[in-house]
Amino acid sequence: MNNLFFSLLFFPIIFLCAQQKPVNQDVIDSIKNDVWTPFMESYAELDSDKLKSLHTNDIVRILIDQNKIQSGQTYLNDFGGFLEQVEENEGELGIAFAILTTALNGSKDLAYQTGYYEFSSRNDDDQNLVVRGYGHFNVALRKVDGVWKLFMDVDKRVNINLEEFESQEIVYRLDN
Repeated sequence: MNNLFFSLLFFPIIFLCAQQKPVNQDVIDSIKNDVWTPFMESYAELDSDKLKSLHTNDIVRILIDQNKIQSGQTYLNDFGGFLEQVEENEGELGIAFAILTTALNGSKDLAYQTGYYEFSSRNDDDQNLVVRGYGHFNVALRKVDGVWKLFMDVDKRVNINLEEFESQEIVYRLDN
């Protein structure tokens, strides 16, 4: 009987505490404006300096499919060099993001987001950008001088389609 009483009393408390708390929309918008929109712009403009500026100097990049970890300036130079190489080859790039989850610390200066990205490119044989694939990402962000920056970026390719990508509640594209 005591176990039943205990369960009936504490189960609702545990259930209520475990429910997901909504994240302040101003914070989500701030992260979008500080990170995701400029990230998409840097791809569209092939602007390696803009892309690198979205990361902290101590960025940790984990490429799950390649079993590889990169960090700091070495990673930023490699990533920026990728955009520069595409520009030299007169190619184009595009990227879009679908945010699945956002978590914040109490002081709202650290954030963690998960989501999907859609990678597009245009090669010599293409007239327009072509979707090349999708990935799942986990990022950690911190505010640096009042601006959100990526300090950890983890991703891997996933087998989803446009319909699943677009069905997420938060989708960022440069055209919306």
